[in-house]
Amino acid sequence: MKPGVRGVHESGSELGYTVGENSSEYFQFVLKPGCNIRRWEYVEISYPDHAIVGRVERIISRSDLLKDNLGYEGVERYVENHINEIVDICRGSTLGTIENGKLTKSRYLIRPGTPVKRAGVAILTGIFNPPEESALNIGTLVDREDVPVSVNVNGLRRHLAIVAQTGAGKSHSAGVIMEELIKKGASVIVLDPHADYVLMRQGEGGRSYSPFIKIFRTPLSTGRYSRDNVGIVEDFTLRFSDLEPDEISDIMGIKENWTNLRKIVEDMHSSMKGLKDLEDFMMSTEKISPEDRKKISARIRFIKKIKSIFSTRTTGLKDYVSPGQLSIMDLSGMDQFLANYFSYRVINEIMEAKVSYDYEYPVFIFIEEAHNFIPPGSSTNISQIIKRIAAEGRKFGVFLVVITQRPGKIDQDVLSQCNSQIILRVTNPLDKKALMDSAESISDAIIEDLSSLETGEAILVGEFVRIPIIAKIRERETEEGGGDVDIASLLSRARDERDRKNSIEADRERVKNIFGG
Repeated sequence: MKPGVRGVHESGSELGYTVGENSSEYFQFVLKPGCNIRRWEYVEISYPDHAIVGRVERIISRSDLLKDNLGYEGVERYVENHINEIVDICRGSTLGTIENGKLTKSRYLIRPGTPVKRAGVAILTGIFNPPEESALNIGTLVDREDVPVSVNVNGLRRHLAIVAQTGAGKSHSAGVIMEELIKKGASVIVLDPHADYVLMRQGEGGRSYSPFIKIFRTPLSTGRYSRDNVGIVEDFTLRFSDLEPDEISDIMGIKENWTNLRKIVEDMHSSMKGLKDLEDFMMSTEKISPEDRKKISARIRFIKKIKSIFSTRTTGLKDYVSPGQLSIMDLSGMDQFLANYFSYRVINEIMEAKVSYDYEYPVFIFIEEAHNFIPPGSSTNISQIIKRIAAEGRKFGVFLVVITQRPGKIDQDVLSQCNSQIILRVTNPLDKKALMDSAESISDAIIEDLSSLETGEAILVGEFVRIPIIAKIRERETEEGGGDVDIASLLSRARDERDRKNSIEADRERVKNIFGG
């Protein structure tokens, strides 16, 4: 049961008293001797009919006796004689008032001399967890493992961004959100350029998710993991006769502004007879001028090279979109323009189905390495459809989860449309600035703390939480891929292999000497 008014009267240990200047927005308190407290901890100030909840943002320890102009010997004398009056001051901001069981913006004045206590479990659990039917469980508070943290799935209606530098845990966090969405029965699509999610069906935990996960791979994907590691993989193929001229040009790597080459492809397509398959398209080169044939020859050689993507059937919407199904598009090893084409085909088909009301249920599209699909100023088909979903997808039930380690190199219109963010460790100043510019809910204090986050620790801000939260993302239930290479372990194995080979060579040399050969 979600705690309501009862949580107001529950309290943790006493920490101190408010001192100096306080207001409805911020407060400061002197810390009780012997008490320990950390930055970002949550505190409460209780009254008979309400409680004010705040968060410690700065901790200062000062002494009126031990001034900074006092020499070492002077300090030592005071310390050795236990003459030392230290005052610890904590400064915090108010997060809201709990009144009648609800968290609202605080409008109460905090007067000096008011007791401050560590926020109780019940009061924090009520704040950081929405009703069960809309809750996605993603972890606990960083310094309070006894307080679970969930985000509200309805907050994803205006899209989500997951941002972190490499190795800080962004793919892990995305996997946790995927697990929670599957439990809710969501339809999930994952664009996976580096096969970070293809092992989700494996391991003890993955078996319970396995019936709801499909993995698609084009014949062009080299696949970071073999089918023995991944399990059953669905082929994502195209029937050539289903393609329009612009799509053929995209597959051939002909850019949109290469109008002459696109016109040649259009002429070849219109002249096709018979089955209108790849073979017919190749034969149509005989029907164009020698000059055009020379211009398009390199692109023709390329499409012959990738002919394995064509089949007697086009993988369609019903294959990869279904209630409660997670479909992972393994794009590993593909050239970016081909990854763009296949991704565009999938996302565009989803958007068309939603606009025409052919598919009833909400669809969540996870875009890993999003900066490669929607860099600033891009006008490719894939970037245009992502921008369209960012702007109007919520009207039709299509929601983005944009994942990147370089927010400074992603289209800022898309990033700014993501009204909820999971931000893990970020140290690059340009990326920090991009985050500040993208969302009003990201304060200077949050930006300052990004560099100090440990792996797996995240700041949650935006519409899917009531107030900004620093959380420890929970362990994954499914198996992870895409982790950092363990260099030390691989070097150890390399030494063993080297020593084994040298040992074999030494044995051969000894045998050779014995027999005089």
